[in-house]
Amino acid sequence: NDSMEGITHSLCSQEYIIHRPLYEWFLEQLGEFKTRQIEFSRLNLTYAMMSKRKLRKLVETGIVSGWDDPRLTTLRGLRRRGVTPEAIRTFITAVGETNNDSWVDMAQLEACIRDDLNKCSPRRLAVLHPLKLVIDNYPDGLAEEMSAINNPEDDTAGTRKVPFSKVLYIEQDDFRETPPPKYFRLFPGNEVRLRYAYLIKCTSVTRDPVNGAVTEVHCTYDPATRGGDAPDGRKVKSTIHWVSAQHAVKAEIRLYDRLFTIENPDVGDDINSIINPNSLETLTESFLESSLAEAKPGEKFQFERTGYFCADLDSASGKLVFNRTVTLKDSWAKIEKYSKPGQVSAP
Repeated sequence: NDSMEGITHSLCSQEYIIHRPLYEWFLEQLGEFKTRQIEFSRLNLTYAMMSKRKLRKLVETGIVSGWDDPRLTTLRGLRRRGVTPEAIRTFITAVGETNNDSWVDMAQLEACIRDDLNKCSPRRLAVLHPLKLVIDNYPDGLAEEMSAINNPEDDTAGTRKVPFSKVLYIEQDDFRETPPPKYFRLFPGNEVRLRYAYLIKCTSVTRDPVNGAVTEVHCTYDPATRGGDAPDGRKVKSTIHWVSAQHAVKAEIRLYDRLFTIENPDVGDDINSIINPNSLETLTESFLESSLAEAKPGEKFQFERTGYFCADLDSASGKLVFNRTVTLKDSWAKIEKYSKPGQVSAP
């Protein structure tokens, strides 16, 4: 009993308000100290299941891997996904206390997570969907070290060295053989900046002899543009990230999305019908910069231009596993998603 344990204020959800008169009557009859009971509405988060009974069913039936499955909004699940306590506190403070039943959009929580991780997460280069890029005029056997910023939001974070070589991996989405309008990334004849490195221009591609798919992108680089700036002042419209194929480490990347297809998954008992079949995508051929080789479980990073990631409990030396905590805002992805076929609108 709260009163007998000396609790002065008891915070509980609205459904307990009908029990308060009886509770206070018992305390009065027993001559016990009267704990002050304060009721407030339950925090309802869209696309999040709050019912413990239904959460238990998810765990016991194997729909999720356990109470710490990163798709759940349990504290254990949020921790494993890479969400910080500071982000949760900021979110709760922003939502505030109310007596009215209301729903809070999951996007608000994601925004708090993004803001917090932006301040504290070291930046790293990672290519999730790799496409090989060969710099034809780069010297064979040469390996350079490029200086990269650890966190532009933290002046004390310093810099690190990132290896660079003739053969790189870039994201598949950063190349189009036939570019749509307003696409400024790499395509034949176009020049882009490699983050922290050089300006390169696409010259040709290599295809798979069976299906004709592009397997390699061939480029030339301008040695005078080390660091990303051209001495003659010419401008490029896009900067893409990369990792050196020779030095990269392979990792398993788990891309988590919302577990449920409806905003209020607590409604009804047919859980299987509302499960999002695409709530987890596992990538096994991703490549990360070499500094991530010894990342420890729980360590958090921003993979530049991709999102925020946390080393999973399954991660170990020689077997890296990262969970995506939350994405970055990607204006081009929105353009591709919402534009009609053959049309591209401005961001």
